Amino acid sequence: MFISMSVIKMDILWAPNIYDKFITFGTELSLYQIEEYKEDSVEQNALKLNDELAANLLSINNEHQYLKCVSWCPKTGYEHLLAVGQANGKVVLTSFNQQHDATGLVNREFVPRHGRQCNAVCWQSGGDMTLLAAGLDKYRSDNSLCIWDVHKSGSGSHYSDDRRSTGSIVDLSLFAHKPVAEFCMSEVVSSLQWFSHQPKTLIAGVNNKHLRIFDTRTQMACNPLNAVTKAVYGVTVDPFHSHRIASFVENQVVIWDTRSFEKPIVTLSDSRPIVKIAWSPTRTNLLAALGKDSPTIKLHDFQHTTDGNDEIEPTVVDRSVLLNGQSFLSSFCWHPNNENNILTVSLTGRIQCHIVCERITLNWSPTSNLIWSQGRKLLQCIDKSDEGYDLLDDISVKMHQRTINGYGMEMQQLCKNAELVKEDEQLRNLWMWLNLIKNLREEGKVRIPSTKGFPNNVSIHSLIRGDSGLSGGTATRSEPVSQPWVGYPGPAAVKVYKSIDRDKALLLCSWGSDKDGTNVSSLLERLEAQSLFQRAAAIAVFNTRIVKAIQILKNGAMQTKGDTTLNVVAMALSGYSDERSSLWREMCDQLRPQLQDPYLKAMFAFLTCDNDGYDDVLNEHGVSLQDRVAFACVFLPDNKLSDYLDKLTKQMIDCGNLEGLLLTGLGREGVDLLQRYIDITGDIQTPSLVIVQTLPCEIGSDARVKQWIESYRELLDNWQLWHQRAQFDVNWRRADTNWKPPQQVFISCNYCGKSISSLMHAMGRGKQFSKLGGTSNKSKVTCCPGCRKPLPRCALCLIHMGTPSGTLSIKPVDEKIDDIRGHKLSSFSSWFTWCQSCRHGGHANHIAAWFKEHVECPVTGCSCKCATLDAIVRS
Repeated sequence: MFISMSVIKMDILWAPNIYDKFITFGTELSLYQIEEYKEDSVEQNALKLNDELAANLLSINNEHQYLKCVSWCPKTGYEHLLAVGQANGKVVLTSFNQQHDATGLVNREFVPRHGRQCNAVCWQSGGDMTLLAAGLDKYRSDNSLCIWDVHKSGSGSHYSDDRRSTGSIVDLSLFAHKPVAEFCMSEVVSSLQWFSHQPKTLIAGVNNKHLRIFDTRTQMACNPLNAVTKAVYGVTVDPFHSHRIASFVENQVVIWDTRSFEKPIVTLSDSRPIVKIAWSPTRTNLLAALGKDSPTIKLHDFQHTTDGNDEIEPTVVDRSVLLNGQSFLSSFCWHPNNENNILTVSLTGRIQCHIVCERITLNWSPTSNLIWSQGRKLLQCIDKSDEGYDLLDDISVKMHQRTINGYGMEMQQLCKNAELVKEDEQLRNLWMWLNLIKNLREEGKVRIPSTKGFPNNVSIHSLIRGDSGLSGGTATRSEPVSQPWVGYPGPAAVKVYKSIDRDKALLLCSWGSDKDGTNVSSLLERLEAQSLFQRAAAIAVFNTRIVKAIQILKNGAMQTKGDTTLNVVAMALSGYSDERSSLWREMCDQLRPQLQDPYLKAMFAFLTCDNDGYDDVLNEHGVSLQDRVAFACVFLPDNKLSDYLDKLTKQMIDCGNLEGLLLTGLGREGVDLLQRYIDITGDIQTPSLVIVQTLPCEIGSDARVKQWIESYRELLDNWQLWHQRAQFDVNWRRADTNWKPPQQVFISCNYCGKSISSLMHAMGRGKQFSKLGGTSNKSKVTCCPGCRKPLPRCALCLIHMGTPSGTLSIKPVDEKIDDIRGHKLSSFSSWFTWCQSCRHGGHANHIAAWFKEHVECPVTGCSCKCATLDAIVRS
């Protein structure tokens, strides 16, 4: 670490190894020690740094004049050893306690051949830390970058000869040998610093136009790594990323990457000329810069920097920190150990200590823990043990808990998945619908042309349009039919529309079809068992069963014990009349908006509508989608039904409502709906599980679908739910019959390293390889098909091994899996077999016969007891 005095008037420097001491220097060196600030105990000459700390002046060293730069030795045991660069080019080692010099280096001088100003001095920051580098002004025919080893001293140097010629009496032990390395002939060195990860390497700003990296182990003739730039001042190496360099010129700070040293990775501009820059030693990617006559220090955060990327400029977040009030700062220094602790000195000599506050960051872990942190400090953590954890209502918490409960792992009874998410009506209806489709297909009530996978073309929208496999490819026209009220002869019959496709649509909506032997009675019984009396009554009315609806409401009132609403509704329903001018109709129109239950509102809207205007029923969003669609399939003519389904399908896709799969199916529109659902909710789990349940299908090859599945598998890995991840993979691969597992074990050639077994498939396509006897189906390869080198010999018969073991690449059509065993290319006795310890082996039948009578390896000189290494106990 070095500080140059060429621009700033007074500087400050923390001790690299003593964390409670620092120095200030301008015309003299002053040593201070930090202590706790107490008004009644601090000495009168102590400096108050802040409300908690004060600094006591321990010593002053004014023996050295014309100070230009100072560097504090970082080596342990040399805590008070300083290197001082002077205006005449001399570098002097000094200390604050020269009478007790344990190092024997105090007052040692390093003098250049020709006197000129020393611009920079720096101790070696790695290795044995005995090298000292000095950067000097330009002098013709002399090097300006000199490196000394401070432990090499004695007589005989050209410096001592020069001193003798003057006739002065000197102590030769105080003068070092000539430098161990010299660079930069006839050039000026403005700044320099050592690399900590490469102790023999340093970087220097040279001749006001170059940054050069030198290796002290090379000869002077070797070309150093070089970057052309005017930013040669204040060069400093990032302590966390040694390949990252910072330097400045005028009002620009330039960041370099030594791995791509041709041009800077980023250039930062300031409104003032820069006088000092320094990387934070405790916080990664943080660079501080001080402008001339400025009361603030600008911090550049490179947290998101992509180092060495020539195409994309790194992201840098800048902020200014106001320190020392409104006083202009002369210099600053980071504390080497305390995080974000910075010491400043003003132009008037006022010293203050500051804590640079980090931004408070919010972090969300894969296990759904919420953490607030500030630098290295953990401010707050919210996990499952906190009371407010459930209030977060985060989807990742729900997905994690659902996975632990076994959500989506049931492949046969899909209704069990619905029970696990019964608190979410949308997901519950989704799984109940998938279970319904599965049951209808198994029962044969809905005939699907394809026998593989899930019927992705099962959707009411495509069914009504006529482009579904269920409809035979053409839409059937419906016929209007007058349907009387069951058991209620007073009102006139209601006009409904019937067709084969509409009957199938009602099956998909759970309403059933009388033509297929299934009526709505089973649905009503199930709803009553679930205490959904309002919905059951409304569906009964929609199916012209007003007497049944009254009975359902009365039963509901009895079971709820005290709820008079259902009794009142039943009483109102019993007075139904289709006369348009009746008092009953008028009162229902007025009181219907006051009802809270959407099914009751829809029921009375149906009974009081005029001229088949069912908009109040179809637009009642509290009614489930399948009930509204079923109602439309019963009461709307073909043109209105088609328009309504088009509009409703678009609405479901736009809002990402999973119940819309009833309309879209699992085709292209279904994938669009699932993607919209993920975008809104962040739930990657349910779409992935739905896709796995429906494989193989045409959407399995969609790029979005593949991304969902991979993202969910990665999420399970982050949660460390290995068993659930394995079960998901099993279900996924088992359902996708188009997937074939890749070959995981193969035999490779000892010479070329290519797989022998993988090349056997090419032979079946007509490629010719070396063959030895047998037919084309029983070919025996004794050399590598890639390089033609012979395969290893059997340890017992000494014949080159070789067999394309496995099954035929082309099996007979309609052949059963069990019959493939008879088409093996070779028997097990010819397979490769070897010991996993000594790697010796041979043909399987030979090895098996050998180890029936022996324990050791059959190869001469090998003492491996191969048989005893087998974990399986031999009989």
